[in-house]
Amino acid sequence: MLFRNRGLRTKEQQEEFLNPRNPYRLTPKEVGISSVQLIKAAKRIKQAIRKKEKIIVYGDFDADGVCATAIMWEALEKLEAKAMPFIPRREEGYGLKVDRIDEMVKEGVKLIVTVDQGIVHSEQVEHAKKVGIDVIVTDHHLPGQEKPKALAIIHTTQLSGAGIAWFLTKEMGMKRNLELAAIGTVADISPLVGPNRSLVKFGLKALKKTKRLGLLSLFQFAGIEREKISTYEIGFIIGPRINASGRMDDPMGALRLICTRDKRRADDLAQEIDQKNRERQKLMGQTTIHARNLWLTEDGKSALIFVYHQSYEHGVVGLVANKLKEEFYRPAVVLAPREDYWVASARSIDEFSMIDAIRQLKGFIGEHGGHRLAAGFSVTQDKLEAVKRGLIEMAEKELDKSKLSPRLKVDLEVEVTDLNLALYQKLEKFAPFGQGNPQPVFTSRGLKVFNARKVGGDGQHLKMKIEGFEAIGFGMSELYARLSPKEPIDVAYNLTLNEWNHQRKLELRLKDIKRFG
Repeated sequence: MLFRNRGLRTKEQQEEFLNPRNPYRLTPKEVGISSVQLIKAAKRIKQAIRKKEKIIVYGDFDADGVCATAIMWEALEKLEAKAMPFIPRREEGYGLKVDRIDEMVKEGVKLIVTVDQGIVHSEQVEHAKKVGIDVIVTDHHLPGQEKPKALAIIHTTQLSGAGIAWFLTKEMGMKRNLELAAIGTVADISPLVGPNRSLVKFGLKALKKTKRLGLLSLFQFAGIEREKISTYEIGFIIGPRINASGRMDDPMGALRLICTRDKRRADDLAQEIDQKNRERQKLMGQTTIHARNLWLTEDGKSALIFVYHQSYEHGVVGLVANKLKEEFYRPAVVLAPREDYWVASARSIDEFSMIDAIRQLKGFIGEHGGHRLAAGFSVTQDKLEAVKRGLIEMAEKELDKSKLSPRLKVDLEVEVTDLNLALYQKLEKFAPFGQGNPQPVFTSRGLKVFNARKVGGDGQHLKMKIEGFEAIGFGMSELYARLSPKEPIDVAYNLTLNEWNHQRKLELRLKDIKRFG
């Protein structure tokens, strides 16, 4: 059933899924990259190294972009290139900027290698060409109507930005940084199937053995046991901390953390980033409450959430949009102000392509880009309400509001008596879990509840015993009042293993609860 639910019908597909190939053996064709473009890019980089030309690795400020920058810059450094990394601050905006290119010309830069961006920046690439800088674009975002006329374009939507950067450096003879490719892939919520599954499965092994002082310090401050790292730790602990640097301050701080070879420097940077992450969490919580109340007051019924306010910070609006999307199960757009315009972060649901909707409004908006489920754009004040109306109208036409509620896909109904360590070990063969390959969800019916209680610093989690198993529901404390030992419940859950004090115990990680019958 688990194979069928993942579209794996044949023995060959199932075997490949359970035993993904070493990513070093993947070919350009298998990941959707042009061999011709790879050869052109490698040839130009080698020429720059030979001529001792200045190279800039131009990155992006999220976790995927930071990891991609580290991968590319370290590879060039290893090849003795005259290279430097650059990641713009979030308030400067995503992607290549003409004024930055002009500054780099004055500094003698001859080659820019973009990572995790550039595929929609035709004008900027053309400007670079005019002022004497060659550009190699490496990116995984959806292209516009025409691709930039760069010297070479390494592009595929099958990998993350870090995955593409890793693949290019692999073709240049580098056999390193697989752990960074895994972090970027998981943090960017790339589907963990095909090549990404290979990158993450082998990258996790590398991460558990990493000797990077910055990552080891980050693990220490975050309370992570290195040997137990999974996609969960990357997605919810490591990735958010790398992101926090760019959201709250300077993304170069996260890059320095990843690349430092100084233990004291690593500890200082990890502590600083951990503090930035705490600040980010607090600001996100405050902004989410404000945005939620603002939408409910001003609208509360449209098929698309669109909110903006002068107090919002650029670094958290994407996180807030995601929270609103999850709570109300509809596309959400949240905007923060800049000097004379607004910058939007948008998150969407499977039924609505955000990037397609945004591109239909290209006459009203400025720079834009992204994916079906996550995108961003800029808009001037005078066009703001027109863009709001346009996006809401498109959502109203495409979405049935009566069906706008989250759906939990259950893999199998089982009896709790069937839950044992042998089953758990079989399930672990389906790891690594993530987007495109979620952790299996089971349901069991008519179960009795014992010892239910609220837990956590602010009592937001729910813990209980169900038929002899410990069960935890993160963020589900509001259901506490509905529980009674006299009334059976149906539950949906993941089967997890709690290892503590040399003891191993199966637990249920609750996904949903409802009254039996």
